[in-house]
Amino acid sequence: MIAEGLVVFLTLFGAILAVTQRNIVRALFGLGVALGGVALAFLLLNCPFVAAMEVLIYIGGITVALAFGVMLSSTGRIEPPEGAGRRALAAVTAVALFVALAVVIWTADFAQPASTVEPDWSVGYLGRFLLDRFNVVFELLSVVLLVAIIGAIAIAARYDSPDPTASEEDES
Repeated sequence: MIAEGLVVFLTLFGAILAVTQRNIVRALFGLGVALGGVALAFLLLNCPFVAAMEVLIYIGGITVALAFGVMLSSTGRIEPPEGAGRRALAAVTAVALFVALAVVIWTADFAQPASTVEPDWSVGYLGRFLLDRFNVVFELLSVVLLVAIIGAIAIAARYDSPDPTASEEDES
């Protein structure tokens, strides 16, 4: 009971940190903490493979790619505009999403027969399932990471436009 409470606290703390920070680097750190909490939740649910994929793909891949994008662009140094209306709209949307998800979770029936729980979450079963039925989706994850890195490099590349006052004679 204490472990579950700590995981929930860690996840919520990271999520709140991610959405309330004005500095995008600190918000990215909060995202990493929240995703780490989700990985710990999967460990508590006896799903080590899903927890490992959470760490590898989201924390190790997406968060690092976002960090490259932030560090290589100038957006990490620009403060977002302040606005009470934007904060109120974000708060209303977050509360509505939370209520909708809470209703779905409370009304869902998560009970499964005890005989099918272990084989469905085994590493061998999930590996065959991913590489047989969802091979394209599994491979698209690497493409997403590649596009994120290429986008970070494209944003960071600053091509200087030629000076219109310079004459062609100065260039030769």
